[in-house]
This record gives sequence, structure tokens and C-alpha cells, in this order.
Amino acid sequence: MSEKVAQLMEWTSKRSVIKMNGDKFRRFVKAPPRNYSVVIMFTALQPQRQCGVCRQADEEFQVLANSWRYSSAFTNKVFFASVDFDEGSDVFQMLNMNSAPTFLHFPAKGRPRRADTYELQVRGFAAEQLARWVADRTDVMIRVIRPPNYAGPLLLGLLLAVIGGLAYLRRHNLEFLFNKNVWAFSALCFVLIMTSGQMWNHIRGPPYAHKNPSTGQISYIHGSSQAQFVAETHIVLLFNAAVTLGMVLLCEAATSPLDIGKRKSMSLPSH
Repeated sequence: MSEKVAQLMEWTSKRSVIKMNGDKFRRFVKAPPRNYSVVIMFTALQPQRQCGVCRQADEEFQVLANSWRYSSAFTNKVFFASVDFDEGSDVFQMLNMNSAPTFLHFPAKGRPRRADTYELQVRGFAAEQLARWVADRTDVMIRVIRPPNYAGPLLLGLLLAVIGGLAYLRRHNLEFLFNKNVWAFSALCFVLIMTSGQMWNHIRGPPYAHKNPSTGQISYIHGSSQAQFVAETHIVLLFNAAVTLGMVLLCEAATSPLDIGKRKSMSLPSH
């Protein structure tokens, strides 16, 4: 067992996520004895698989594994690994697995239980959510440390600069700031974004859609009422916007001073 731990520690020193095939999986994960846990991401990263979600999940898994590898609390209690479908299809068949990405925890003792399968569709694949799951299964607390991302602050600064520049150019005519239609449209956009579930997406980080690597079928609507895909929120946003537009047209048609024919034409899209 000490040789297995030493080998895993050597691989981890080179890369935080150990790449495994069928032979490595059977030797270091399935075969006893073992006094360490292994968290494995089963994925399909090859271009021909066209699994965009797998790449996004892999990035978050790398963030989690790096946070653990370079932590001062790092021990040989938990290791992170990945099995790609094209390099370990026998492992997928062994576990009767037909979808990717999937995260499984293999405890130090005993077989994996139901809770050792990560609920990806419910929690999303954000590194912070994965860290909470790992802590629940292994009692190992991992503080997720992300590399600095300056894109957000730069875009915010650019937006503020544009708004400030426009306000300066029109400093002698700021009547648009008191335009009720501008503020109503802005508020309506904010409400549509919030009611469609965009905040849930930001917190949970769900995939845009799900593609079954075996059949190639793409699902845009989640089958559970406890989760959603990003594409699903976009569909809801479009439906809500269409209903809102219909209500606005109905109100405009009822209060418009135009003749009856034009008012009827305005109300037709709402039907």
C-alpha cells in the first residue's frame, strides 16, 4: 500500500489531477488495500465528442485540485483523478456509466454509496460546490483559490467610462435621465433577467445543456424540478419577454388615439 501512495504522491506532484486509464483505475482505485480516498471526474474531452460541458467542468475540477495540491493542509488522504472515455472506456462499462461529466468519490474503505455520486444537475460544477461535496464525503476542507480574473473589473470600468463619456457629451441636455420609458425599459430588463433564473445560474454554475456521449442527444430542458440548464433560462426569458411585449401592446392599443383599424393591428401580436 505504501508503494501505491508513493506513486500517487509522485503523480500529484507533477499534476494536480491524475490521468487514469483502465489499468491504473483497477490498481489504484478498485484493488485493496487502500487508506486514501479518490475523487474522479469521468469525462469526454476529445474534440470528436463535442462535449463543451466537459471542458467547463474540467476547468473547475482543475481549480479544485490545484487548491488542494498547493494548500498548506495537503495530505495523502485525498487524491483527484480523471478518466477520459476515449482512454478508459472499459472503466465506463465497468461502472455502467453512460453520461459525462460525472464525479464519483471512492472512499478509503467500502464501496461508494449513493451520496458518493455528485449531483451535477442539481449543484452545478463550480469548484466551490465540488469542495463542499468533497468536505461532506471526506471531512477534508478545501479553500478554493482561483487565479485572478481581471475581465470583470475591466468590463465594468469600460462600461462606467462609456456612460460617463456620454453623460459628459450631453451635459447640457440630460433630459433623457428623466425619461420614464428609459427607466421602465431598464427595470423591465432587470426583472426579466432575475425571474428567468440567471442569478441561480450565477450561484450554481450549471452547464448550458447536456449531451449524452453515447447517443449524442442534447437536452436543453432539465428533467428535474430541482435544477435547470442555462439554455432553459434563456428559453424562459424569451417566453416572459414575449408575454410582456403582448401586454404592453394591448395597453398601448387600448389607450392609443389612433383609429380602430390601427389599434386592432397593434393588438394582434399579443394574441
